[in-house]
Parts: sequence; structure tokens; C-alpha cells
Amino acid sequence: MTFSILNFTKLNKAIDSCMKNVFILFLFIVLISSCSEPKLIIDVSQNNVKLNFKHYEKGLFNINREEIEKSLDELAKNYPAFINGNYKDPSKIFQLNSYLNNKLNVILYKDWEERIGSYNQFHNDLNTAFSHYNYYFPDDSLPTIYTYISGINYEEPIVITPKEIIIGIDLFYGKDYDYYSQFQIPNYISQTFRKEYVAPKVMRNLAKHKFAAFLKGETMLENMISLGKIEYFIEAMMPTMMDSARFQFTTKQMVWCYSHEKSFWKHLTMKKHLFSKDYHTYKKFLQPGPFVSSLERDSPGRAGIFIGYRIVKDFMDKNPKVTLQELMKNTDFTTIFKASKYNP
Repeated sequence: MTFSILNFTKLNKAIDSCMKNVFILFLFIVLISSCSEPKLIIDVSQNNVKLNFKHYEKGLFNINREEIEKSLDELAKNYPAFINGNYKDPSKIFQLNSYLNNKLNVILYKDWEERIGSYNQFHNDLNTAFSHYNYYFPDDSLPTIYTYISGINYEEPIVITPKEIIIGIDLFYGKDYDYYSQFQIPNYISQTFRKEYVAPKVMRNLAKHKFAAFLKGETMLENMISLGKIEYFIEAMMPTMMDSARFQFTTKQMVWCYSHEKSFWKHLTMKKHLFSKDYHTYKKFLQPGPFVSSLERDSPGRAGIFIGYRIVKDFMDKNPKVTLQELMKNTDFTTIFKASKYNP
């Protein structure tokens, strides 16, 4: 009996080891296959851009507060998005001093060195993304990029205006940053607060702002495709970035999306969610959340957007003459779906 139990234990260990190896192999195949298609790997050497970056936190927290009015003149020249109008008004100076004296803001600025340390990668990623943007949208003007300490304003980490993109850099200090949990930010949100996610988040917000008039669907399927266009846009801007980073999914969540694509699509079809116009019925498939199914903890919120992205990708593969500009302005979601011949 002892011999049999020992053999059974060894067998279990062997099976576990085998399954781990199979999973690793599967994961490798998925991650390799999730790289962008060749048509999106383009030469942007003629479209290279160098964006204008302005790091407001650096200028603000190093001002001479004993000569604040003189310092404000310099800040207004360099950071007009923040210091403008009648900035020497006593009430505005009081607000500025209150901001600088705020203990949380002081800590957030001091922690920048440990959590970010350098803006080099941040600059490279956004310059690369906007070089691709310049290739696809050559007539568009390029924004000035600002960073600042937001006081952990996690509901609006990135603000898009016609001329500027403003980034709360303290919302990219890493998912384990203590103050995120103190602010009771859900884990599924704070897990995306990583500095390597700055560029894809910026491009997602830019696309939603630029193409807002072309993103409104009525049914779940239409909204899936609408938001899938956004993800395809991000891929076009950063074609060498892995899918998991672009979607801000964990590796396990990304693997779940690919390995369950067929069954998830079947589930949505059988439950008749696809043509539902009741947003409350299907919002969990499109909004950020801890998971889509409580029985599948690796199933990410927004998994429905992944399906929409796959539909759009199939559509673009089968219709190579369609440009990115044409895709983004196409609101005939039914035609996109039919022309994609999507069949996972």
C-alpha cells in the first residue's frame, strides 16, 4: 500500500510538472502570436517627432517661495497650462501655497525619484507612438505633454485638451504603492498604475477624445466593435508592444482572453447579449472590473473589448484598402462585423 501511495504521489507531481510545462509553452505561443501583424510594422523614419515635454512638478516644487511672484512669472512662461490668467491674485497664490504645503503632495513628489526616477523611457515611448500618429494623421498638430502631481486623482489620470495632454504622474508609481491602497483604489484599477502603461493609456484617451463622435453604439456588439477600434488604433500607434501591455491586462488575463475566445464568444451568443440595448445587462463585459465571471478569476473586466478588437482586426485583415482614418470614422458597425467574417 505504501508503495502504491508513493507511486501515486510521484505520478501527481509528474502530471503537475507536465501541466506547468504545457502552460509555459502555451503562454509562449500566445505571447509570440499576439505581436502585431506585419501591415502595422511600418517605417516612420520620415515621420519621427520629438514632442515638447514639460514636467510641471519639477518646476513647481523647486521654486523660490520667498520670491514667489518672480517665480510665478517664470512658471507662467514655461507651464502656461497651469499658470495663466491673473496668477498673481492673492487668492491664487494662497491656493498654490496650500498645494505646495499639502503633506500628501510633498510625499508624492519625493517618491517620484524612487518610483519613476527618469523620464527617458516615458519620452521614448510617447515619441514613438506619436511618430506613428504623425504617419497616419500627418495633418494633425502635435500636443505638448505635461506631467504634474495630481494628489492621486485616479478618476482622471490623463486630461486631453486641443493643444495639451496632461498626465498625473503620481498615478504611475506601480501597483504596490502604499497610498493607492490607502485611497481604497480597487486592485483591478491600481494594477494598471505602472509607468510602462503611460503611453498606451495616453493613446487610448487621445483616441476616445479625437473620435468621440464615431464611437457611440446602441447594442453590446456595436459597442464592442466601437471600443475594439480604439484598441486597434493603439496597436497601430505601438505595434511592437505586447498585447498585455496595450490592454493593461496581466499575463494570465491575456492568456485567458486568447484561450477562451471561442467559448466566451459562444457564451455571449447563447445568452443573447450581443444585440441587447440594455447597457446595465452587458456593461461588466466592457467596463474595468476584477473579472468577467466569478468562476473564472483570470477573466478580466473589459474582456468584451478584446472580442471587439479581434473583430476589427479580422475586418482590417480582410479589407486591406481600408485606412486607419476610414476605420476610426466608420460607424457602420454591422457592416464591419459582417465583413470581418469573425469566427473564433
